[in-house]
Amino acid sequence: CDLVPTWATARWVRVLSREYPTLAFHASLKNPFGKGSLIQLLRQFAQLHSDKQQISVGFIGFPNVGKSSVINALRKKKVCNVAPIPGETKVWQYITLMKRIFLIDSPGVVYPSGDSETDIVLKGVVRTERLHDATQYVHGVLERVKPEY
Repeated sequence: CDLVPTWATARWVRVLSREYPTLAFHASLKNPFGKGSLIQLLRQFAQLHSDKQQISVGFIGFPNVGKSSVINALRKKKVCNVAPIPGETKVWQYITLMKRIFLIDSPGVVYPSGDSETDIVLKGVVRTERLHDATQYVHGVLERVKPEY
């Protein structure tokens, strides 16, 4: 079960497609969505670069956004460890998708920004057990939730 409603996914695909190549993907071993489209895109990319011996595709992003899950879905089996907490992937891992296409799973990346400590915690970058007092972030959660909820 995906946490993002279908209507929200469709809307984001429309918005992002205006500026970037975009496709919807549900990272599931049993019922993936968008897998065929992504594999076809990677094959086309490999054909465009047929002069190269291999193509490496890196998955980069915040901790716990599904980088390892996407790779597992593409491979149809668990090749990367996943966990519901940030920091499960500790080192870069190279996985063969096809003869010339390799996937790179990376630990979560957090670039310095103007985010407050609350923003960083609520983005899931910090493990909750490392928080001295998690209750101090409740107000930040309530500010982001619509009043009717």
